[in-house]
Amino acid sequence: MNKQNLNRPIQRLVRFNKDENEYIKEKIKASPFNNFQNFARILLITGEVKMVDYSELSKLNYEVNRIGNNINQMAKLAHQFDEISPADIENLLHQVEELKAMVSIELKKEKLNERKF
Repeated sequence: MNKQNLNRPIQRLVRFNKDENEYIKEKIKASPFNNFQNFARILLITGEVKMVDYSELSKLNYEVNRIGNNINQMAKLAHQFDEISPADIENLLHQVEELKAMVSIELKKEKLNERKF
């Protein structure tokens, strides 16, 4: 393939020592990019590479799902023993669904913000 057919026909050469190269590899792994070319191009053009840590939101999402499972188990027992009104159970389930939706919306917002550069 000749260079006239490429979207980006201009190539730049950069050299690193071993330590610098390992450091850059770790930065690329932690970034949303899958290779050096994309990482370096965005970094050079925008002056920054944004990295978002989703671990806390993921943990929150996991915990909300666990709460939902616990409520479902309580609802099953409540129906079995008729100790909690069906309206209370529905209210709890509705609140958990709202919480799940809020966490999901925030996670989607963070992912969209990450892609906007």
